[in-house]
Amino acid sequence: MPESRQRPGHPYHKPADISSSQRVKGRTTWAILFGVLGFLIAWLATGINYKILIPSTVLGAVIGYVIGKAMEKKK
Repeated sequence: MPESRQRPGHPYHKPADISSSQRVKGRTTWAILFGVLGFLIAWLATGINYKILIPSTVLGAVIGYVIGKAMEKKK
């Protein structure tokens, strides 16, 4: 018998409860929301200081993306 017939079959992949378009929207929404909040907090705290505004906006967006991704995995 050929070796290929002795290989185990593919594992069953359960279909996702949430469609892929909703998962991407959740990550994007949280990233934008936290990015804007990070920008506003830095702007209110320091004024127009680009050395602080840009990193705080990027950091807020990254945190929002991670939170959104974690929330999608819980369902």
